[in-house]
Amino acid sequence: MKVSLEGKSILITGASSGIGAATARACVNAGMKCTISARREDQLKTLATDLGELCTYIVGDVTEQGFNQHLLDEAGDVYALFANAGHGLDQKMLDYNPNQVKHLFELNLFSAIELASLAANQMAKIKSGHIIFCTSCLSKFTTPSHGAYSASKSALEAIAKSLRMEVKGDGIYVSTVHPIGTKTEFFDESAKRSGKKTSDFATQTPSWLMQSPDKVANAVVRCLQKPKTEVWTSITMRLISTAFGAFPRIAAAVISRVS
Repeated sequence: MKVSLEGKSILITGASSGIGAATARACVNAGMKCTISARREDQLKTLATDLGELCTYIVGDVTEQGFNQHLLDEAGDVYALFANAGHGLDQKMLDYNPNQVKHLFELNLFSAIELASLAANQMAKIKSGHIIFCTSCLSKFTTPSHGAYSASKSALEAIAKSLRMEVKGDGIYVSTVHPIGTKTEFFDESAKRSGKKTSDFATQTPSWLMQSPDKVANAVVRCLQKPKTEVWTSITMRLISTAFGAFPRIAAAVISRVS
């Protein structure tokens, strides 16, 4: 059964650029009302102005105490949540920085858990809703220097699986999105955060493993229209990740050679 999105509302975090901004555009084009949020007001304002009356924005940091509840209070009874806020960390475990790793988990995992929990309670009252977590293909396996990032996304996927079972009877869908490399500022920002000038991951990733944020956004809209458990934009990577899970020693050997 296809869900009509016309007139339904969605809250999107991490929406100032990249996948979040592209998803806001795609949702508005599908007739949805969007509330977008991020820390960078200038970019949010520009996007909201461009998208018109169907889009409003709320500036803030999802890791700050009380902000997620504020988001939902301002957004009202949203039909859908796209928990997309997050960042990377391009750092070897030998160079482990506890403060950076803690902040990564606060943003990528704990803030998403809190917001999803609050949203699920709200949705359960009206027996309708859809929660989508932006995880990663790296939630299934990892690469050198991205252990902390992969761990945060693996944990988020596990939370999604548990939540899906818990709210099954409440009319709430729970999905995870698993992007491959996406052409956004993500890699450059991750490198800067890790004290590097450029991202090794971005330069070493084959072109066939890179995609536009619009491709992810369109996949999210299709998932909203026809809910599914996992959203992949690359069947090849989905098969590779499955094989890696079944044969971890082969996975380690292959990844070590190409990383």
